[in-house]
Amino acid sequence: MTLQRKNSHIHLDIVGGIAGDMFISAMLDTFKQLQSEVLNSVTAVLPEEAGFAELSQGINSGISGLRFHLKPQTTEHHAHTHKHEHTHQHTTYKYLCEFLRKSSLDVCVIQASIELLTIIAKAEAKIHGKTLDDVHFHELADWDSLMDVVASATILCALSLSSWSISKLPLGGGLVKTQHGLIPVPAPATAEMLISFEFFDDGIQGERITPTGAAILRYLSDKKLLTQPQQGHLETTGYGLGTKVFPGMPNILRAMFFDTQKNTTEHQSTVVLIEFDVDDMTSEELALSLDLLREFNGVVDVVVQTARGKKNRAVELVRILASTDNYQNVIDYCFLQTSTIGLRYRFETRRSLTRELHDIDGDVYKSVTRPDGSQTKKIEHDQLTSLSTLQQRRMKKNQIESS
Repeated sequence: MTLQRKNSHIHLDIVGGIAGDMFISAMLDTFKQLQSEVLNSVTAVLPEEAGFAELSQGINSGISGLRFHLKPQTTEHHAHTHKHEHTHQHTTYKYLCEFLRKSSLDVCVIQASIELLTIIAKAEAKIHGKTLDDVHFHELADWDSLMDVVASATILCALSLSSWSISKLPLGGGLVKTQHGLIPVPAPATAEMLISFEFFDDGIQGERITPTGAAILRYLSDKKLLTQPQQGHLETTGYGLGTKVFPGMPNILRAMFFDTQKNTTEHQSTVVLIEFDVDDMTSEELALSLDLLREFNGVVDVVVQTARGKKNRAVELVRILASTDNYQNVIDYCFLQTSTIGLRYRFETRRSLTRELHDIDGDVYKSVTRPDGSQTKKIEHDQLTSLSTLQQRRMKKNQIESS
């Protein structure tokens, strides 16, 4: 089963932290219809003697949620023997990629799994001064870690058309024990994967983000699926539980699923409002700059108003609506095309009616359906420019928009 919904948004509240198992648990608690698909994917890569994936209900600091873990077979010798073999012989990046390619997994899941492994491998290679082929996944030495990668990939494929957002990342602190000895938190490879992400320190020590958790976040970022939090109808929530217990705070990852277009005749989205003042450009300079801004990728609209500023000088108030995907580039372009040295920006919710474009016998116009079911039309301005008089233009406009 896949959940290919364009008008959906998932927000991750990274309260306690994020690990592979916490992400999987939170998502399968939110999207229960994905549970069988994820478990089937895991079964396809786990040898019988390694055990099987299990979802279980639990509580962490009073919050109920799911746990996802590898349940070993009762025959301890088989499980131990295979784990030992996997740990020492089959932990290279090259081997694991080939292992996945030969599996019976869906093509998308194989690709996403390899991309997650590649993100981790590149970070490990950089930190330890190795090539990709030389990387051994100490953190993925057990079958349960590879299981987390495959399960996460299955979820990411099923929700590939959804947008995502995340809260700030908890920094954690102290030292964590690894194959390389004690290293600082966040672990160097984890920190490498999370360059450009925003952290905060809530004062709680320990490893808050694991390599697999970091790889999931980097994957979402690299695929340009991460946006600012979106407005919409909250459909459901889910909770993934961590294994540690923190003082005064639940160790959970919360997922919130939003429908961002509940009404098919309306569209609700988040835009960035950018504002700045200009009082030292000529009219010709500003006109050209504004035309260039209007054409810039990510700009939705540009409006200018004249006002009075300090010393009663005339000042132009520029207001730009930009998409959340490209607003940083729009801001840079404002500094390049105008003389302003400072601006303001904020995220705002925009609600708009869905427009339909029509072309009937060469007459092009847009129509929208209002909340009461009535329909209004507006002719494209370019359709009027060929008419020589104002009267002709008004008649044409009335003919189309009143029909």
